[in-house]
Amino acid sequence: MNPAGIALGLVAAFAAQPASACLIANQDGQQAEGRLARVKITTEAYNQTETAFILFLSKPACLEGESEYDKIASTKRIHVFSMDEKIRRKLSAGVGKTIRVIGSPFGEENLHHHAPIVMNVTGFVER
Repeated sequence: MNPAGIALGLVAAFAAQPASACLIANQDGQQAEGRLARVKITTEAYNQTETAFILFLSKPACLEGESEYDKIASTKRIHVFSMDEKIRRKLSAGVGKTIRVIGSPFGEENLHHHAPIVMNVTGFVER
């Protein structure tokens, strides 16, 4: 095959690759990976300060769901939290590290959500 044919073949192969799948809103078992930070957020209008765990992704993620809040085309941030004390301790220990979490994502809905995607973390993928 000539060089032009090889180049066209490579272009066709890359074009045929599917785009990465979006996270599915309100579905357990979804995974996300990134560098975890603890961020302090102040909302002056309500005289309120909160601390949140934000997962900074190396590649943009999207979210699909039925609610208008659950339609996120692209973001590099996910607000992660857990109702489980053991998971919260692991999140605290993961600050500053690259981690992979498992949970149920949904779209930012209110003042207490600090990224376009929010995820209730139920587990970790050990690296």
